[in-house]
Amino acid sequence: MSGFEALPPAIPRRSPEAVALFNAVLTSELLVNACWSKAQSGTTGLDWPAAFLILPLTLHPPTRESLPRDRRITLARWAVRQTDLLADMNFRVANMAQPTKRAIRRGLRVGRLGLEGTTLVALKRPKQSTKGWPDELQQSIKAARFCGQWFNVTDTHMAYELLGIGG
Repeated sequence: MSGFEALPPAIPRRSPEAVALFNAVLTSELLVNACWSKAQSGTTGLDWPAAFLILPLTLHPPTRESLPRDRRITLARWAVRQTDLLADMNFRVANMAQPTKRAIRRGLRVGRLGLEGTTLVALKRPKQSTKGWPDELQQSIKAARFCGQWFNVTDTHMAYELLGIGG
């Protein structure tokens, strides 16, 4: 030995803002809400790949605010009208992959999410929002529930195509 030990690689640090906004408690609860909503209006939870679309759709304020209020508007119809907004969706989905993975792991670890094959399911009913919750939190949860319902009528691979991801 030469007396010089190899240093372990540096652990990448997330900014305090990213830690606060993308904390695993919040993000896993958004996934729980999407899974629950999908199961309530359909037959099962969220396909594993679809989970990676929930956070980019619900945490990005302009995207969240542009989501339709009318449940009859499909993802396809909405996406066609949001070309400018969706121009960077490929980047946002890639950027949110790690927070999504952390959210899934946390949800599984604490028993809020479960896996049935490759389907992510909510194991417990999500809490209903109250007037004491911040507006942004209420809006994000509402958006997650709405997006969960979209996946009852849109196949996951089609959602990726409509949102311009991976192409």
